[in-house]
Amino acid sequence: MPVFEESGLQFGFDNRWTVRKYDAHRFFQGFSGAGLKGVDFIALSGSALLLLEVKNYRRRRAWQTENPFDRILETPEIFAGHMAGKFTDTLRALRAIGTYYRRKWLFRLCRPILLRRSGGHSDWAFWAQVDAHLQGGQPVIAALWLETERDQAVFREQLRQSLKNLLEDEVQEVQVYHLAMDKSPEGIQVYLAQK
Repeated sequence: MPVFEESGLQFGFDNRWTVRKYDAHRFFQGFSGAGLKGVDFIALSGSALLLLEVKNYRRRRAWQTENPFDRILETPEIFAGHMAGKFTDTLRALRAIGTYYRRKWLFRLCRPILLRRSGGHSDWAFWAQVDAHLQGGQPVIAALWLETERDQAVFREQLRQSLKNLLEDEVQEVQVYHLAMDKSPEGIQVYLAQK
């Protein structure tokens, strides 16, 4: 099970998922230089394409005295717009990556084979599968993993609705998760990272 650390949390994806830590990928590095934002993880499982952004607003340092989430609570609509921008920029970048690969004659030749391979070890296979997913109009799930010190159930639901409205033409589902929930995406385990 591949395990990734992000924002003081560990994400374990079982073998149903093929995952890229997008904000560390070479493609994102190029797009961020052009001003595009990106999510933390892009993951494929069957017919699901998951775009996962992680925000941990728990105090993680002993010297932190103020709650970093208080600023978000002051302007939730700005936060929702910023998060929606990460998802839309990521989708824009994924379409550009697909176009980039489809222009390569070797990729076009190998595409049928790449679509049958696991994308876990091959970047070409992963991006071929993401592209086929987007080209085929299959569902895209925008997921925000939002950790806070205090329960923010009302805020999370308002945020989910705001994101759903902002992303209605881009994704089919919007979810806001946190550790205290009884559910997370199937096949994904999340824990606080060891200090």
